Amino acid sequence: MAKKDLAPGLTVRSTLLSLIFVWVSNIWLAHSGLITHATQIGESVPPIPAVAAIILIVAINPLLRFLNPSFVLSRAEILVIYSVVAIAISMSSVGMVRYFLPVLTAPFYYATPENEFAFFAQYLPRWMVVTDQKAIIGAYEGVGRNAPIPWLAWITPLALWSLLFIAIFWTMLCLVVIFRKQWIDQERLGFPVARFGLEIAGTGLVRDEGAGSSNLIGKRPFFRNPYMWIGFSLAFLYNLMNILHAFYPSIPGPGTRINLSHLFTDRPWSAVRPIAFQFRPAVFGLAYLMPLDINLSVWSLYFLLKIEAIAASVFGYNLPGFPYIHDQSSGAFLALVIAFCWVAKKQIQDVISGALGKSTVDDRAEPLSFRIAFFGVVGGIVFICCWCVIAGMTVTTILMYFGLIFGFALVYTKIRAEAGAPMIWLFPYGEHKRVMVNAFGSRAFTPNGSYQNLTVFASLTFLSRGYFPAFMAYQLEALKHSDEVQMSRRVVPIVIMFALVIGLLGAYRIHLNAYYEHGANILEGGQGLQGGTRGAALVRQEYNLMKGYQLSKNAPDFTRTSAVGFGFIFTTLLAFLRRNFLQFPLHPLGFAMVTAYGDPLWGAFFVAWILKILITRIGGIGLYRQLTPGFLGVALGHFFTAGILWGTLAAIGDDIFRGYGVWFG
Repeated sequence: MAKKDLAPGLTVRSTLLSLIFVWVSNIWLAHSGLITHATQIGESVPPIPAVAAIILIVAINPLLRFLNPSFVLSRAEILVIYSVVAIAISMSSVGMVRYFLPVLTAPFYYATPENEFAFFAQYLPRWMVVTDQKAIIGAYEGVGRNAPIPWLAWITPLALWSLLFIAIFWTMLCLVVIFRKQWIDQERLGFPVARFGLEIAGTGLVRDEGAGSSNLIGKRPFFRNPYMWIGFSLAFLYNLMNILHAFYPSIPGPGTRINLSHLFTDRPWSAVRPIAFQFRPAVFGLAYLMPLDINLSVWSLYFLLKIEAIAASVFGYNLPGFPYIHDQSSGAFLALVIAFCWVAKKQIQDVISGALGKSTVDDRAEPLSFRIAFFGVVGGIVFICCWCVIAGMTVTTILMYFGLIFGFALVYTKIRAEAGAPMIWLFPYGEHKRVMVNAFGSRAFTPNGSYQNLTVFASLTFLSRGYFPAFMAYQLEALKHSDEVQMSRRVVPIVIMFALVIGLLGAYRIHLNAYYEHGANILEGGQGLQGGTRGAALVRQEYNLMKGYQLSKNAPDFTRTSAVGFGFIFTTLLAFLRRNFLQFPLHPLGFAMVTAYGDPLWGAFFVAWILKILITRIGGIGLYRQLTPGFLGVALGHFFTAGILWGTLAAIGDDIFRGYGVWFG
């Protein structure tokens, strides 16, 4: 695209508005998710505050046009604000900083002579943790309203950990740049989540911004489409009935799921339990935009896994956890990493050749030059290794662990780009370390009998249990947005890194403020010493596991490792069949998705699959496109009612708002 055609997205006003929206969103998130604990507005995909920001800007744009046409925010500016808020507010949500902060304090606060946490905590370098005992106790038990935050106790570990986060984020960005051309230009993936944001941002504008500004669905503006309002109203009514039921239990509400487990009480059918049809309006709405084969694959493979469990029960194979769904998912993700790299091998070769100066491929239109992208990955990994080695980890452990972190993130990003399921936990969360320990045994991570490596490793577990892969997906979607509005791709890395920095700063501030005012023990629904945030529970779990390793000297778990191998082989087989038989109906991404987090997905995907088949057979592609705004309206109605409306009420409410907890992840 010619330089003169590029739309300016990163402007002074978009930057200032981004800061304002992030500031307000952090306050909102702290009250609704951390204090009241009624809904996690940062856990949805896209985050509720980002959706609210777009809606608000689109709503006031006509007023700005009336005052002065030059005041109107362009589509590019709106999407920059959206991307900044989406990334920054995710830092403050449950899967990032809320999991991270207890790593600095929980080993000391929860230490007792019986649990031996102190034995392991002695291996943590002082620069990694908070050492001021008064500051630690105050964070968990609270000091009182308007209590000052003891920043001197926190500033060193926060600053040094932030360097690690920046290195991880930068490495992810460089990987996204390497795969961008393959996924956006060559494969032309659908990006359902990105399309959702583009449709909302594409209304209420008065400027002619070229071809990139046209609506993706028809010529009628999104908010003037009657089908959109029908879908919106259905989702609004569903949530309104649940909200009224929370306030007045005598009023019936549809609830959030239909439990089917009571239908299967006798063996071997009881092996399918737990099983429930979950009402997920956002998943259902965006599932309509997904490829039909992925819809089919998710629900059919879900039932195939249930049949596998029944067969095992018939033959008396009743090991706890069988059929090890998450282990199979880890194998599926590993297979897909290899498959994606193989398919993109020409692009990867071009990047390496360009970085080494041996290629004439033009990379001037890329977000980063191929040289920066390639050496950015290398430099990022080297920095991560150095940081972790100084902390006390072995290089082998570091490379395996972060290899899984980045590999799983790459697959999750492709799932978001191709399938678009709005689920932030749609990867084998928490399995990275388990895969390694099951394969090699815990003794492999205690060289010479020292627990230094394993203790620091435990401190990094939040990286796999949290939703770091989602950040890579937001990065790729930001690049997709820039193409749609004809904004320079070179601006996007600046936007992304800016969002990271302000997101971290805001997250640290709101969490520490809540800790010292209320006490972490009673936040997120905690009930005292054994309550507290999920991050504190995760740290306690990791240290209890280490105590178990110390007592039992765990050998490799060949059963679970075999499940990883089965997932790898089965996914590879699906990929082979799809590549060689064009009509093969099952998609390997479907198996990865359903084994990662199939329970909330299968019902919405099944209904969307049925409706999509009926609609296309009755009215063809024309009717499909005509009704698409209606399904996006269902997603928007759910985000608005359960997220924006309920989240706002919860932020100023009391315990009654826990009567209808909304969890988007």
